[in-house]
Amino acid sequence: MNGMPVGNVLQKDHLYEQVADLLEQQILNNYEDGARLPSEQHLAEEYSVSRTIIRESLKLLKERGLIDSKTGSGSYVTRPEAQNIADVVYRIIQMDQIDYVSVFDMRMILEMESISRAVNHVTTAEMKEMEHLLELLKDPKLSNEKRSKYDFSFHYMIAKASGNPLLALMTEAIGTICQEMIHKAFLLQDSLRDSIERHNLIMNAIKARDEKAAKEAMRGHLERSKRNYEEYLQRQQEG
Repeated sequence: MNGMPVGNVLQKDHLYEQVADLLEQQILNNYEDGARLPSEQHLAEEYSVSRTIIRESLKLLKERGLIDSKTGSGSYVTRPEAQNIADVVYRIIQMDQIDYVSVFDMRMILEMESISRAVNHVTTAEMKEMEHLLELLKDPKLSNEKRSKYDFSFHYMIAKASGNPLLALMTEAIGTICQEMIHKAFLLQDSLRDSIERHNLIMNAIKARDEKAAKEAMRGHLERSKRNYEEYLQRQQEG
């Protein structure tokens, strides 16, 4: 790590936050995924702070999804995952009491754009992976947990096929938040058969590179998924 003139900038009341911010910039600019950070002692000397401050800074970086600590080995740079984004968004949803309708609407916006782009950018390998996931979804013996997982992966592959990595990342994050709702929607009778039929329509439209049909199939699928979840909530209220 290159030394930094930190003496004049470490002025926050919470010193560890300032150090964490500086370390974050170093990680983003100078380190690759999996790289090992210098020791706590080395960092303490470089930033002219105590090892206690460094430990608190590293803890904060871990919460940000930027590092992972291994006992007896040190701290290693990690690539932030969609789960990190999902966790932050989920907290905002809870604190601001954002309802499920807004969450489904956001999913609709992202996935409609994803499939519109995917039809024109999907590769042969991505198409084969979607077909494989669809075959897995057809297994009537699948647990709802695995079915939700494969369903999530199918939709993520469509977003990935859009060719826009940021769109794929945001779709993955919102999809993660929707996982529990999707899981509950699968509990309804006939939802499985309907879901497979709608996924088939989506897959066939992608293979035909028919953007209009793909968007219609995706919209119908997502709207039905939302109705299934609403029906599940209604049944829960009725006891």
